[in-house]
Amino acid sequence: MKKIFLVLVTLSLSSCLISASDNSQISANKPQHFPFLIGADLNGVKYNLPNQFSGKFNLIAIGFEREHQSAIDTWIPALTEVIKTYPDLNIKFYEIPLIYELSTFSRAWVNNGMRFGIRDQEARKRTITVFTNRDKFYEIMKMQGDRIYLVLLSDEGKILWRTDGEMTSEKLILLKRILGSFKNVNPEIKKDLKENSLN
Repeated sequence: MKKIFLVLVTLSLSSCLISASDNSQISANKPQHFPFLIGADLNGVKYNLPNQFSGKFNLIAIGFEREHQSAIDTWIPALTEVIKTYPDLNIKFYEIPLIYELSTFSRAWVNNGMRFGIRDQEARKRTITVFTNRDKFYEIMKMQGDRIYLVLLSDEGKILWRTDGEMTSEKLILLKRILGSFKNVNPEIKKDLKENSLN
């Protein structure tokens, strides 16, 4: 009876776990575009990035250390309201913990640690963990690992706007101004705005 109980417990725990996502190769995209990466959300679904960001516009919060989550959290309520404000723009929000390449066991440990720490299903779906060469990512994106970044991407992966650090009213106003420029605008003008947007 004891053995049967242990087997049932093991099976129950296993059903709650997700497999280790792969280490991702990284390659540069076109200039002023998000690089090509592979990641997995906290339900174990794999994503080819930036192609599988699903919005017409995508807001990407990128963190490099566990301590960066608190800075990302300062953005979440404001971004939730921004998305509601511009429903016609089909804006999606993602969090990208970008981690150095690790062994299979370590990747599984990190993924499942985050999964157990995040119970909200929407948060699990929007959190895509990437294990890759961070130094190359820093070089391509001209970023540093001591802060978070918020990046606005088009549906083609073009970087339309970016900022770093915690949310402030000044940064939020600028983001809204950028998004507002795409609302109810002639398609040809939108194209010009994309080509001349901040990066």
